[in-house]
Amino acid sequence: MASKRRKGRPRKPGHRYRNGNLRPSHEPATSPAVVAASQPHRKGLGDRAADAAAESELGRMVLRSQISALQYLAGQRYAAQWRAYLATLDAPRSPRRGQGRGNPCAGCPTATDQRNCACEHAKAAWFRSAFALTPAEVIVTARVCCWEIACPEGMMAVLRSGLDALAESLGLTTRNKSLPRLNAGSEYDAQGQSSRSTS
Repeated sequence: MASKRRKGRPRKPGHRYRNGNLRPSHEPATSPAVVAASQPHRKGLGDRAADAAAESELGRMVLRSQISALQYLAGQRYAAQWRAYLATLDAPRSPRRGQGRGNPCAGCPTATDQRNCACEHAKAAWFRSAFALTPAEVIVTARVCCWEIACPEGMMAVLRSGLDALAESLGLTTRNKSLPRLNAGSEYDAQGQSSRSTS
């Protein structure tokens, strides 16, 4: 079965803009990587300039191998907790507004309802992470993770230390994990060794 021909004049070949208009032949088609490499905050990243992580200061640091992937994840979680805490300082509003910075709390009329309040959970999570850091780590970590400001010269060790403390506080590491609980009648201890004597 022959396909139907399109009515009207045939479509001209060539590269087109997103709106469908034909791109002039003298203007070359630019790739997203070229556009990303021309942006000032992505310069110096080479082939990784088009990576989505390059949009944030913390992401650019992990792309330059200045911090590890675990430290990057800890910094992202810390920034998310900070934004959730800031939302508790404003009046309750829809979470769909403000690029995910909205507050899902509908208000807490009584003290008993505050135990399950989203505001209280956000505040507790933020304070728990903030208290895991030293005062110097709080300043540098907030500067880089939350405010998107480059890490000051000579403070990289403080930032790494703060991100490591956050990773441990947020439970992202396997260190300080509790040993598996066993039944009282189990014949194996926590290391998997038999508790029965071999004699």
